[in-house]
Amino acid sequence: MFDWTEIPENHPVKRLFRRLTDRALTQTSLADRDIHLYLSNLLLEFMYIDSLYVCDEQGRRMEYLVDMLQQAKDAPPRQRKGHYKHLADFSLFILGMFPESLSAGRRCIPKSYYEDTGRLGYRMASQLESNSDSTAVYRKMADKFTPCVRSLNWVREYTTDPFYQYMLREFRVM
Repeated sequence: MFDWTEIPENHPVKRLFRRLTDRALTQTSLADRDIHLYLSNLLLEFMYIDSLYVCDEQGRRMEYLVDMLQQAKDAPPRQRKGHYKHLADFSLFILGMFPESLSAGRRCIPKSYYEDTGRLGYRMASQLESNSDSTAVYRKMADKFTPCVRSLNWVREYTTDPFYQYMLREFRVM
């Protein structure tokens, strides 16, 4: 599995995500260093699809929030925080970067379900976290969930614009 923490600080992709999230947070009037780093790192972590999904006990990829939520509830206490964090991160990423997927195909899932589940995930992760710094970040993520979604929506719009895609390719960022 991909480990985004091994990407050097000066890597172009890391710098790009940091700049984009900084700009997005400015656009949404959400100036917070912890949230900035969290969103930048979330984009790095989910850059590879294998990081986006978790697997059940049989090794099958879990794609539905309800399954991930049940897995978090059933997880042993030492693993529970990680499951809730992933549930929240998944909800935030899908709402921010791929909101159209909620109404694709035969299923239509309300955005509010993803928002509520994301907030719940961060709240639960904050309650289960023993590190006070991480607890504070998870609380911020729960409290500012909707502005974080809007910030990722801005990143999505920016990076899908044909002009910026051309520029990113020209400068070999993508």
